[in-house]
Amino acid sequence: MKWFKHDANASADSKLQNVLLDYGLEGYGLYWYCIELIAGNVEADNITFSLEHDARIIARNTGSTAQKVEEMMRYFVTVGLFENADGVVTCMKLAKRLDQSMTSNPAMRAIINGLKNKSGGVVAIPDTKEDESHDAIKQNHDFVMQDKIRLDQIRLDQIRQEEIREKTKDPMSKPAVIDDRVRQVIDLLNSMTGSKYKASTKSHAGNISGRLNDGHSVDDLMAVVRFKVQEWLHDPKMAQYLRPETLFQAGKFNGYLTAAKATQGPLAGLSAISRKNAQNLAGWLNEE
Repeated sequence: MKWFKHDANASADSKLQNVLLDYGLEGYGLYWYCIELIAGNVEADNITFSLEHDARIIARNTGSTAQKVEEMMRYFVTVGLFENADGVVTCMKLAKRLDQSMTSNPAMRAIINGLKNKSGGVVAIPDTKEDESHDAIKQNHDFVMQDKIRLDQIRLDQIRQEEIREKTKDPMSKPAVIDDRVRQVIDLLNSMTGSKYKASTKSHAGNISGRLNDGHSVDDLMAVVRFKVQEWLHDPKMAQYLRPETLFQAGKFNGYLTAAKATQGPLAGLSAISRKNAQNLAGWLNEE
């Protein structure tokens, strides 16, 4: 497929708004990059709407890391932007976006026509021998569709059924157990920044739980929140980083905590510049 329809107000979608809130333009860009990869592979002999590239290739092409790509892809699946069946990531909503004007391939046009307008369970196939026009679609109910197309359709239906089963599961029947410590940290961050982060979001809970499992206390995490909010909240450039994935990132948290404790200890009486220099030194020593 050479192109696909893209709504001008796609960013207003509630799911994509969550992506922007949690991952910024990095997550938003990754989503559309993956959509392009999936759509680019849609052909007459491949209508699975699956993502063939793995996280390492995508990370290399987008300048990210494989771990970050995997995290964001899991997030996309969780919020319902993508599906994951046996480890294969798909985007079945693309099927609804297909249009015959997107391709000049007669077989592909037949598949699109069949997906949009089934008649008697048989997909209409173009009779290219009788009519060379790309727009000519033969509406013959007695015509048996080709084996390959039928197999692809069956596979597509199976994926749809699995998607329906996943969506009809009652998420309230087995509520996720949220660590009270995670909730305390998220609540503090929300109250100080006016954000609406959720303790139930896997990526948020994972970062916070990771630091708790490293041996840090809830007080340590809350001290970092207070310190960075005071430092970044009114800085237009840095305020966007007042989010769980940045504050509690494994590679940065210890430096943030060291700086936060410094403001409460012997450095508290120093000037802002001297304290900042001392904090930078402490962070560097901690990384070493």
